[in-house]
Amino acid sequence: MLNRSAVVIGHDPSFYGWLKTTGLTDEVIGDRKEIAERVVYLIPACQFPEELDEVVEDLFEEIFRRELAAWQPDQTRWPDTADFSLFTRWFTVEGFSVVEDLGQGSVAEEA
Repeated sequence: MLNRSAVVIGHDPSFYGWLKTTGLTDEVIGDRKEIAERVVYLIPACQFPEELDEVVEDLFEEIFRRELAAWQPDQTRWPDTADFSLFTRWFTVEGFSVVEDLGQGSVAEEA
């Protein structure tokens, strides 16, 4: 068991609507949705749902930046205000307090 919890970030239809305003076509968005519909982020270990909520609120800016960059790398097209309210409208968050690693070998970070 890892000393981490995890959150799965999903994308609300309003997020995809915003992406269209940045110049991405329905075809590009559709192709990417099939690959990256949901993303798992490891976060500090949390035992209780309240802790998980607090950690997500502390880390939302980093998650937000990563999600925006993954879909629209041109930062000039990002929203002027990327606050927690917008984060909760554009993304769904599902938390998991226990993370088990069934992989073989050491965990490696890709650049």
